[in-house]
Amino acid sequence: MTPAPEVVVLADHPIWIAVPAFAPAFVIAGVIVFIAAKNRRRSDEDRKS
Repeated sequence: MTPAPEVVVLADHPIWIAVPAFAPAFVIAGVIVFIAAKNRRRSDEDRKS
């Protein structure tokens, strides 16, 4: 019977450490989608008049 290989965990980063890096990207993407949707609606209203 061979012994189990020794596993050394060099880094253990929980997801909460990565959230601050991705949060601004999600906020910016949300603002862009909001502005695009708002402009699209305004464009449709202008065509009907």
